[in-house]
Amino acid sequence: MSRVLLIAADKQLPLCDRREYREREVGGSTVGFPCGFQVSEHRYYREAADALGFAMKPFQYELSLERGQAGLDGLLDYLRANFAPGEEAELWSLWVGTGGGERPRRCQGTLEEFDLDALGMLTELRYEPDLTGEFPGGLISQVCLTVEI
Repeated sequence: MSRVLLIAADKQLPLCDRREYREREVGGSTVGFPCGFQVSEHRYYREAADALGFAMKPFQYELSLERGQAGLDGLLDYLRANFAPGEEAELWSLWVGTGGGERPRRCQGTLEEFDLDALGMLTELRYEPDLTGEFPGGLISQVCLTVEI
């Protein structure tokens, strides 16, 4: 099971890469990886996301962002730069594979209301009951946040 974050719109959006290389200590070794904000083509998980059958806006892009203020700032800057007032963006947190919920939890609000708590809805795990009993801990919630600019 894997998570993919998406931004979906009614129009094409530009790709964006505001990541930077960072290093940190992990288990006595220094490892490096890119961190920051990125909007890229929706390729790697495209088939799995489409297989979920959720109604989404037609133009979809993978979204990579950090938890916290830096991720929020990158996302808000991107939305302000690429959407006009009155347009909407859908932000999706999808679990592909087994164990994801069958219906997305949907919330909506304005860009001015989008804060760290709203961002947390995309990045934190929430569970819902699995009525089949196959996943005793529950199914991981699928989330769609619609943001009006």
